[in-house]
Formats: sequence, structure tokens, C-alpha cells
Amino acid sequence: MNIENLQQRLRDKERELLADMTRTEAEARDSRIAEVNDLPVSSESKESWFRETSSDWSVFTQVRDALHRIETGTYGRCVDCGRSIDEARIESLPWTPYCAADERAHEREDASSPL
Repeated sequence: MNIENLQQRLRDKERELLADMTRTEAEARDSRIAEVNDLPVSSESKESWFRETSSDWSVFTQVRDALHRIETGTYGRCVDCGRSIDEARIESLPWTPYCAADERAHEREDASSPL
């Protein structure tokens, strides 16, 4: 596993997400101006903005956490069980904090929790 390469990919993803969130924030600001000027802004647009921002923020947080794990020497280990995370999983999703088994457990918990 090439940590330097993965660290660079994480930094690139961090920059990409910051740019996306900045753009989304500007669009939200523009939509608020439109509302003040009595231009209709659909609730679908607002909902889409909230969904996109929430998703970007979640991944951004995971990326920052992964960079921190690299700095502390814990990168590549599941934050729940401490086992090594499969290299193929890390290559495809370098910010993942969980091994595949614990990821599935979290997905089951999320699916069963009430909205």
C-alpha cells in the first residue's frame, strides 16, 4: 500500500469537496437573494441543496479523519475492531474508516434506525 499516493488522493478529494461546498453555498446564497426578490425557489431545489451539502460534509469529514489516521499511524486499520482494512477496499475508498464487516454492520444499523 502506497501511503504517499493515498495521502495525495485524500488531499485532492479534500480540495474537490471544499470547492463543491463553496459552490453549493454560493448557489444557496443566490437562492436566498431570489427569495427576497420574490422570485420562486422550489422546495425541491432547497432539498437538493441540503442533501448535497450533507453528503459532501460527511465525506469531507471522513477524508479529514483518514488524513489524521495517516498522521497518527493508524491508517488502514478499522476504527471499530482494529483489524486491517483490505487493500482493495482502501484503494477504492481511501477515506473508509471500517473493514467490510463493520461497514455492513453500520449499514444495517442505519437501515433499521427510524427516520
